[in-house]
Amino acid sequence: MEIVIPPRDHRPLTYQYTWDENGEVTNITRIKEDGPVQERPRRGRQTVQWPFQSISNETEISSPTTVSHYAARRATWEPKRAMRARVGDTDSIAQDLIPDYVINYMRGETPETVARRKQNGGKLAERGVDIRRHKANQQSRTADFEGFLHDASSRSGASSGDANDESRHILSSSKKKGEGGVRKRFLPGWRAGIELNLFLTLLIFLAGVGCLIAIITRGPISSGESILFSGLCSTASSINWGLHGVINLFAVALIAGANYVFQVLSSPTRMEVSVAHQKKRWLDIGIPSIRNLTHIQGVRTLIIVVVLIAAVTTQIIYNAALSTSQTSIDYKLLLVTDSFLDGGPFSNDTTSNGAQLSRLDILALQGKAVRNELVNLTTTDCFAQFSGAYETTYSAALLVSDLGSETTPLIQTSRAVSSIITDLAPEMSSIKYCLTQTGPEPICSVAVNIPLLGAITALNLLTALTLGLVLLLFRKSFHPLATLGDAISSFLQDPDPTTRGSCLLSKTDVWQGRWGQNPDNGPGASTIAGAKYFVPRDHFWFGSLSLPRLVSVLFVWLACVGLTVSALALSIVADPRSRLSPFGTGSEYSTVILPSILQATTTSRLSSTVSAALIAALPHILLAALYLSVNSLLTIFFLSHESSLFAVGPHRPLRVSNGRPEGSQISSLYLTLPRPISWFLVILFAGMGFTLSQSVFLTPLDLVHVDLASGSLFEDSSSSPVQLVQVATMALSFSGVGLFILLGMFIFLAIVVTVLGLRRAPPAAFVNGQAMGNPLTLPAGSCSAVISARCHLTLPRDIGRLSTSGLGSAGLWYGSSFPPIFEEETTGNHPSGSRRGQEEGEKAVDENSELWKKELAWGVVRQGVGMQVSHASFTASGPVVFLDVARCYA
Repeated sequence: MEIVIPPRDHRPLTYQYTWDENGEVTNITRIKEDGPVQERPRRGRQTVQWPFQSISNETEISSPTTVSHYAARRATWEPKRAMRARVGDTDSIAQDLIPDYVINYMRGETPETVARRKQNGGKLAERGVDIRRHKANQQSRTADFEGFLHDASSRSGASSGDANDESRHILSSSKKKGEGGVRKRFLPGWRAGIELNLFLTLLIFLAGVGCLIAIITRGPISSGESILFSGLCSTASSINWGLHGVINLFAVALIAGANYVFQVLSSPTRMEVSVAHQKKRWLDIGIPSIRNLTHIQGVRTLIIVVVLIAAVTTQIIYNAALSTSQTSIDYKLLLVTDSFLDGGPFSNDTTSNGAQLSRLDILALQGKAVRNELVNLTTTDCFAQFSGAYETTYSAALLVSDLGSETTPLIQTSRAVSSIITDLAPEMSSIKYCLTQTGPEPICSVAVNIPLLGAITALNLLTALTLGLVLLLFRKSFHPLATLGDAISSFLQDPDPTTRGSCLLSKTDVWQGRWGQNPDNGPGASTIAGAKYFVPRDHFWFGSLSLPRLVSVLFVWLACVGLTVSALALSIVADPRSRLSPFGTGSEYSTVILPSILQATTTSRLSSTVSAALIAALPHILLAALYLSVNSLLTIFFLSHESSLFAVGPHRPLRVSNGRPEGSQISSLYLTLPRPISWFLVILFAGMGFTLSQSVFLTPLDLVHVDLASGSLFEDSSSSPVQLVQVATMALSFSGVGLFILLGMFIFLAIVVTVLGLRRAPPAAFVNGQAMGNPLTLPAGSCSAVISARCHLTLPRDIGRLSTSGLGSAGLWYGSSFPPIFEEETTGNHPSGSRRGQEEGEKAVDENSELWKKELAWGVVRQGVGMQVSHASFTASGPVVFLDVARCYA
């Protein structure tokens, strides 16, 4: 039907409207007629420019199924508010040309939606419409409506308010996709994590290659070592701190990357889960799992083992490749009497000269004693000074004894390379005081081991090649259930038959084999083995840990703490003054000389140094194990928390890892552990690795001779300033301050984990008016069977079927607010002849089609009548309905 409506002001403009048989406007044509324009003053209500008016002579507006027609229809609504720009009073059109109720009817609105719109202020922006204003020639143009999804289902099945909300969501989503399109092309789900770790590994590899080339070309290499610095110990310590900080950051980054690969590749595919469920076995979802290794593809298990071993080995070798050596004075001890200090004659034969000192050295010390050029120490301080593993302050000491000697004032001599002061134990009680000679300033050297650095570079290359192989082998065919959203999406698309009829399945039920439908229940049975009551109780995050996992984490943590406390106690006890040695520096009392098999000689210095350095770096294995175990523990915490949020509302999108989200799904670079927590762990364990490297470390002691006459490191005029003994002592040093800081870090980590573990899951049930309990928590950890049981939209056809005898033919399901969901036999659930049941059933099926693409919540989707079994599952429509503690669910 067509009708021509001329304007009221008799302007040469005519509008032709075309309706279809349903009353929908299919075409609006503006026709400009020939003839003079009659101007007349404006009367009546104030008028505004029509939104679809343009400078063209004729404008065609398409059919109602297109976006442009919707724009034209929407533009007729309250034009005074929609368009503020005016051409002029003489060019305006009366607002009351078409009655408001006709406009609202054409728009398909109801009085309720109009009232709701007026309450919202009547703003177009709130209805999901994006208007771009054009200022060219100061004329109004057609309003642009973009991004609005207009289909028949939204018009008929949803209210105007819901459609507006959906429109706003679609608009915001489209804008986000447009802004982040480039970013998403480079970050496709879990593969983006592999790509990022591959990039970091390649950077670390290139840094290692560059350092290796620079070290080899910069100068001479002695016994496989290159001296980066030699000089003051304070400067060497600063260089050592900086280098160890960088390499421990690299090491933890590689460990974190290996853990990411571990979690991705150990995540099962849907086929692997189905095979395991058929055997009544369960797999872990969303966490790095050793349990899954026996159920997944063999090549993935091999890659996991290679990546983890390479990462842990790299952390050990990194901390072993860099060492700081220190000069140790070959000091001399002389046990003398008072007559020696007066210049009395002495004999230096072998009976009284065990250290075989030259007569000139003894005379030089005697002369300084006569001239009072030596430092006087008490007996206690003297014993404490020379009872350590090495000496850096004094080059010689005269131990003055009150024993008389009829033959010579020199009783005995000793030196550091042959014996220590304890060899003179029989005469210790007679010593009155000591006279010591101050030695030269000690020299420290920072050296890098070339073979170990080469091994690190090779391991980095192996890791990079392995990550590249992962991207190559699993580029398209591998679809792991790496996140909770992956598993829920898969189980909603293809429900697992082994867990049907047990929506409240627990991990205890799985352990005991009580999962799935009971085959003994015949047709018409109202209960099954999986049907159970919901028992609400507060769920602490610690409850998400299984006992074996909790024990393993505690074991590793206690091992780290126990060894730290033991080393700290030994270093304090060994010090005569019970002092803590400085950070990054081992005192002579907190240093342990390694066994002779690890001592370096001229021919075996390289092998001995490598072996000793690796032994000193072995504690980093425990640190890597602690990172992996704590990361897994926190992952379980947040996996259970993410699951529990679906039971409290509002509806949430599924977070998937495949990089190709559908519908409302979102793709995430991280798997389960949120990025801030991951960064926190990386920073904390990088600090722990650095602190450990400065708390337990190898100290090569380069013994030097000192000229007793001059007190310098010159033995003669032709000697080099520092003349090293051919034998370098390998020692394991402990820093008391470093161990104390490391112990504090372990305690801080335990406090953080405990605080998180004592958090409670958000309540999703009410008991006596008190909110408590959540059916979607994961007690005892992740379990594929438990997650699968929560994802069944329907019940088996022999469950929940009602007998209508004596109950009438009314729809029994419709006395409550729970819409029914079609099951395998819909006729068993909906009384025949109930048109309302058919309509609501069709509506429920439509709302839950492709459910995994929508924002979801978990709650009651079918409420039983009387003793009838109820059902809970995921839903995309309606509010979240909590479980009733008085009803049985299956």
